[in-house]
Amino acid sequence: MFKSIVRKTVPLVAFGVGLTAFPKEWRKGLFGDKKLLLINDSALQQIEASDKYKELDANPDFRKYTSSHKFPDQHHKNYVNTGLLFGPDLMEIDPVAFIDEDKGELTSFYHLGDKLISQDGQIHNGVVSTILDEGLCSAGFPLLPSKKGVTAKLLIDFKNQAPPQSTVVLHAKVKEHKGRKVVIEGYLETLPVNKGDKPLLIAESRCVLVEPKWFKYFRWLQV
Repeated sequence: MFKSIVRKTVPLVAFGVGLTAFPKEWRKGLFGDKKLLLINDSALQQIEASDKYKELDANPDFRKYTSSHKFPDQHHKNYVNTGLLFGPDLMEIDPVAFIDEDKGELTSFYHLGDKLISQDGQIHNGVVSTILDEGLCSAGFPLLPSKKGVTAKLLIDFKNQAPPQSTVVLHAKVKEHKGRKVVIEGYLETLPVNKGDKPLLIAESRCVLVEPKWFKYFRWLQV
C-alpha cells in the first residue's frame, strides 16, 4: 500500500517542481533568439538620446526592460512585437519599456517601419491598437492579485495617423484598481526628432483589465 502511494505521489511532485522551475529558465535567454540582433541601431540611439528616455532611465522608481524579455524565447515567433511583425521595415527595435509597478505607470518606445502601413500609406491602425492593448495591460498586470489578466474592454480614440519610419512613445497609467479589476488610461504619440518639435498625438485609449476567478489557482506558475 505504502509503495503504491509513493509510486504515484513522487512523479506528481517531481512534475510540479519541474513545471514551477522550468518557466523561470525561459527568461534567461537559453535559446538565444538571433533575430533580435537585427535591430535598427540608429532608431535605438535616437530613443536613448531623447530627454524622456534619459529622465526615465535616471528615475529609480522605474524599472527598464525590453519587450522580448517578457516572453520565453521559443514563443517569440508567435508574439507580435518580437515575432510576427518584427524585422527590417516592420517593428525595427525590441521595444524598450520603463515601468513603476507600484503606481501602475509605464512608458515604452517603438520604431515602426515602412511595411506596417495601410492603403493610405500611414501606419495601420491595427498596429496602433496592438501597441495600446499590450502597453496598457502591462501597466495594469502588477496590480492584479496574480499579476495576470485579460482585456475585458479596450476603447481607442484615433486622433492622427503615424507616418512610416516613425518612433512612437506609449504612456500608460492605472486610474482605478480594486480586487480583480484594473482600469488603465494611456496615449500614443510620436517622439520628436529635433529639439523644439512637438509630438504628434496618434491615439488615446482606456482599457479595463480583469483577472478571471480561476487564475488564482495558477499563481504559483511563474510565466
